[in-house]
Amino acid sequence: MDKFDYKLLYSTFFGGVTAFNTEDFIGANGCPNVYWGWGGEDDDMYLRVVKQLKKTVIRYPAEIARYKMIRLYHKSAPVNPHRRKILYSKYDYNLDGLNTTQYKLHRVTFYRLFTLINVTLIEETYQQIRTRLHIKES
Repeated sequence: MDKFDYKLLYSTFFGGVTAFNTEDFIGANGCPNVYWGWGGEDDDMYLRVVKQLKKTVIRYPAEIARYKMIRLYHKSAPVNPHRRKILYSKYDYNLDGLNTTQYKLHRVTFYRLFTLINVTLIEETYQQIRTRLHIKES
């Protein structure tokens, strides 16, 4: 990504643009729901790929796959102070993801090339997350 001069910040850096086939996305139990605010969700998804799916991440050379960040109107969420505790807890990925997503559906709009599904996700407190994922406080 241009922001990092097209270099990985660390070897397990994951995020930006990713692609999954349906079977792998379901096998990883989708994306985590336990990261509110900035940070942790992309690293968690990387761990789901390598630990849950037992697959490697394929990266195209920078000459082929370069991405420019969209900076217009983007404001990061506040940093999640619990992101590292959740990420390094080694929780069971079957306890969080597609199978536990909670939301309130507002509207479904069908367009010619896509369907827009408008929902509000139900946010859990860190204590609820710790309890549900069996995370011990260190």
